[in-house]
Amino acid sequence: MATIPLMIDQDVESGRLPTYEEAVNARQGKTAPLRSIRHAFFRNDFGKEAASMSTVAYANISIRLGFLRKVLGILTVQLLLTTVCSVILYLIPTFRYFLQMMPWLVLLLVFSSVMLLFAVYVNAHIVPLNYLLLAAWTCCQSVAVGFVVSFYDAEMVMEAVGLTAVVVFGLFAYALQSKRDFQKHWAALFCFSMIFITASFLQLFIQSPPFDLAMAIGGAILFSVYLIFDMDRIMHHCSPEDYIDACISVYLDIINLFLRILQIISEMNRH
Repeated sequence: MATIPLMIDQDVESGRLPTYEEAVNARQGKTAPLRSIRHAFFRNDFGKEAASMSTVAYANISIRLGFLRKVLGILTVQLLLTTVCSVILYLIPTFRYFLQMMPWLVLLLVFSSVMLLFAVYVNAHIVPLNYLLLAAWTCCQSVAVGFVVSFYDAEMVMEAVGLTAVVVFGLFAYALQSKRDFQKHWAALFCFSMIFITASFLQLFIQSPPFDLAMAIGGAILFSVYLIFDMDRIMHHCSPEDYIDACISVYLDIINLFLRILQIISEMNRH
């Protein structure tokens, strides 16, 4: 049961007893909502109680900035590797045609990426095994993404890359400065995700260009929201040791957002 402090610091100095209202207010001041501290990711004025917290938001500013640099650094390498694989598929037509004629290889890559993803999460805190598994998983994802991208014109792909970069930077800026607590809306996001998955299943049987365009737009919006939620979770709820999980989450959000934007451009050019 919570207790109300009998004395507060000002009363000790003045030598008088506090009233009930003063004591309650003093207790409430010590148990202020956590969100007021969480969203101040770059503050350097945390008190002694912050030192005992395990999330990044409560850590020393050097730890917070180091965590953010590590996540963004690994994420940059992942995206560069994906870009290199996609470019190679365009520059080497033989390799591209080989993958297009052997779709079972792509299915093997997808299955391998699922197994590697499980292994990454199991060994997320074991160095350097976590880095090796993450690199292998990223390679599988990169080849799979390159295979999908190889079916589109280079101009569409470059346009999609530019639009994705603009959207991602905008969402990053919004998530970094926002004071909203997005984690309490996970239930609503889960419901929309289930609706999107159901609609994606129906898309297999509904061959309609307007429906395909609507699904691409809906997917772009959904993964944009996921990116905001994941950035908020990373900054305010993750441990400094959860950098592997953070990189995977943001990488998947960006890749899925890019693929949906590419679909939107393709559908709009088709009409």
